[in-house]
Amino acid sequence: MGVQGDRVFAAIKEKGFPDARKDPDDLLRETVSDLFEKKAANLATARRLLAEALTQYDQNGMWRVLDERAALLDIDDVSERWARGLVEHPFPISLLSLQFNWRYMKEHGVRAFYEMTARYVDELSANTRRWFDAWAAEAATGVVDRVTTVECDLASEEAPMHCDICKKTITALLYLNG
Repeated sequence: MGVQGDRVFAAIKEKGFPDARKDPDDLLRETVSDLFEKKAANLATARRLLAEALTQYDQNGMWRVLDERAALLDIDDVSERWARGLVEHPFPISLLSLQFNWRYMKEHGVRAFYEMTARYVDELSANTRRWFDAWAAEAATGVVDRVTTVECDLASEEAPMHCDICKKTITALLYLNG
């Protein structure tokens, strides 16, 4: 498995991948490096907030409350309302992500969802370090690591959507009885 994918990535490495980074100047390099630093700081803040929530909810019993609400959540019903704000698309990724999250909470518990989210943030942090290292090497040598660019771009496209979906997922539980 993955043979075709390996071939595609080998071709990208050999032939390149079309991108907008043609002859970057010092200002562009500095801007990109600053963005990496901000992204890493943002992920560290997200990880800290998750750790604080895990500790606080362990101490105050909030997991029990959230698990009870998750058990009461009618995913089809709430999905119908939340879908009204979405643009019609043949593959409604936002709605499907919300539904996955709610099902995960119902099946495994809300604390397990937070733990899964914390692991996701840790993986995003590792991805950001990998991408920053590739960027630093590119800035120093002028050689673009095309494979890293493709892989890391995918993670950077995926992450903001998923992080915002997680916030919306928990909002439904927090305000279910409100």
